[in-house]
Amino acid sequence: MKFLLGIICFLLSFHLAFSQHLSKNDAIADLTFLRDNIEKYNPALKIYKPDFHVASTRIIDAIYQDEISLNAYFTYISQICALSDEGHFALGNWSDTVHNGIPQNKFKYLPIAIKVIDNDLYVWRDYSLKPIMNQGDKIISINGLNAEDILNRLRLATPSDGEIITYADQIINLSFPWIYYFYIDQKDHFQIKYQSSPKEPILETKIKALTREEQVSSYKALNLPSKPQEESIKDFYELHFKKGHALLKLKSFDIQLIKKYGIHSRDFYQEIFTSLENHHINSLIIDLRDNTGGRNEFADDMVPYIMKGTTNDPFLKKSISWSGKERVYKIPKKSSHAFTGIIYVLVNGRTFSAGSTLARYLKEYGDAIVIGTETGTRYEGFAAGSKEYISLPHSSINIGIPRFHLLFPVSQKQTTSNRGLLPDYPIKASIQDLIDEKDLDYEQALELISQE
Repeated sequence: MKFLLGIICFLLSFHLAFSQHLSKNDAIADLTFLRDNIEKYNPALKIYKPDFHVASTRIIDAIYQDEISLNAYFTYISQICALSDEGHFALGNWSDTVHNGIPQNKFKYLPIAIKVIDNDLYVWRDYSLKPIMNQGDKIISINGLNAEDILNRLRLATPSDGEIITYADQIINLSFPWIYYFYIDQKDHFQIKYQSSPKEPILETKIKALTREEQVSSYKALNLPSKPQEESIKDFYELHFKKGHALLKLKSFDIQLIKKYGIHSRDFYQEIFTSLENHHINSLIIDLRDNTGGRNEFADDMVPYIMKGTTNDPFLKKSISWSGKERVYKIPKKSSHAFTGIIYVLVNGRTFSAGSTLARYLKEYGDAIVIGTETGTRYEGFAAGSKEYISLPHSSINIGIPRFHLLFPVSQKQTTSNRGLLPDYPIKASIQDLIDEKDLDYEQALELISQE
């Protein structure tokens, strides 16, 4: 079964109280308006999701209730956006009247953080008033719904590229308590079945829904080590020279960090690769895990420094707007400081957008060895860039629709359709690996370097 994933900026801008409902006719009118505007503004829709109209209409036609709750309405909105097979949607903001109950402590929701591994859910933190479950316990079911069914329902409501599951699962990791609230149920209590290990019996506990403030208080009571709050250049990148290799961590291409530290992509890469050359580095590990993108030039402008030779590609990429305006980016010239050694690139499901574009360039032009899990963005192209914001007529929910198609040349190195960059060395971490903070991707890279 195909699952549709992606990242959600939840929360919308409407002026209805949460307890209210929408009439069937109003809901259908809004969802039809949403479908038509996705078809209007997403220029990649006919290429990557030609059956979108039929699939989204099927959701709309299935509405039979005279009135539907706003939660159900929001779920339909999310599912239709997810059906477009693109991850660059914006579904509102936290000030929305429907969803602002989370930051304003009006809503009580599930006080558990989780980790997704395959189709299983594991407890990461129990923030209930009297924590019983331990980190690493496997969740069997919540209120009678098994873990796999919970995941499937969340994935279906999460916009993402193609048939990629890794990105959505990362988003579920980050936002499980409140998306469970929005998409599954809004109970006051949760009956949870869980298991400490396959050999242990299945246990059951009942926990109370809590507000955000109550969960924060519970978190503080755990006395967990806190991370530094101050921003630094390390939030953007780190470069370390190790024994036998260099490690370049590119954590983000966020415009705010770029402006704050006055970073210019061409100067930035020239300085880095000149330094690698001066240190006589032959093995370079580039860590793009959790890099969800930002400014595209920080992907494009590395290409001259990673090229191994000539290419037959007619262009680097194309940008095609919703109105049909096209821009072609030429293949750049190879730099005199281009890296001549072996490149290893570490990726995961949150290697997304411009972060994933750079990972693609590293494979296509730098012959990089890819380690980790499938990236979150479609390998052959995707819809992104600036968004066209629409307001749904009967709820005032603001939806941001990606309106630029970024298209890459046909690849001979990966010929998949609707998938992200697939690693040469897939890594599958267990829940115990996560608890022990093992970096299996980096360990794999070091092992390969030792065999050079």
